[in-house]
Amino acid sequence: MDAPGAFNARGYTLRSDIAQFCLPAANRDANRKLAYVNSICLLFLVIGLAGLNPPKLEQKFPERAQEFVPVEIVQPPEPPKVEPQPQQEQPEQQPDTPVEMPQVATVVAADPSQVKFAVPVEGPVVFAPAKFAQAPPPAPPKPATRTVVKMTGAEGGSFPAPKYPAAAVEQRLQGTVTLIITVRPDGLVESAEVTKSSGSVLLDRAAVQQAKTKYKYLPISTSELRYFEKDVEFRLQ
Repeated sequence: MDAPGAFNARGYTLRSDIAQFCLPAANRDANRKLAYVNSICLLFLVIGLAGLNPPKLEQKFPERAQEFVPVEIVQPPEPPKVEPQPQQEQPEQQPDTPVEMPQVATVVAADPSQVKFAVPVEGPVVFAPAKFAQAPPPAPPKPATRTVVKMTGAEGGSFPAPKYPAAAVEQRLQGTVTLIITVRPDGLVESAEVTKSSGSVLLDRAAVQQAKTKYKYLPISTSELRYFEKDVEFRLQ
């Protein structure tokens, strides 16, 4: 059964695909190995023939360098010099002959602010000066000077210490605020302004608010305003 064509010799041919798969010896070709060898030999023959005709090497020569031709720049000819012409003498100016002007009478009119109707006048008009000069505008009033008194604690009145702002406590802010306090005759505070800051807006605002709402001075009999300077200190314990 191993011989090629054993079944064919007896006149039997495998027709089933399963039989052909299970019995590979029945379909074995004796010339298969020879075909492989011939293919390999043909491949070597083709390689050998390709090696007999190697590609030709082309030699390329560099192009010849171009020769530089010097270029001459021709300067344009200088324009001809123009000689300065002599200045012509100007004729002397003759003095102008006086022209006689007709004399026109000058009419003096009254002050226009005092005339209530138009007056037809020929020729130049000269207004007569006013008899009384207008008074100069009054000088602006001089700013009133204020006298600021430094508070020592003997002025009398009520000056409670301001409440420490909570935000300033959290930020550990300290300082001294200097205020100029304007006091009315009845002893109440009219205004308070900061002249020296503590470095913190929170502390300055608290000092101004405390002076406006809580400070009370002794009343006076006159109608003058009083000005006091006070230092408000903020210190954390």
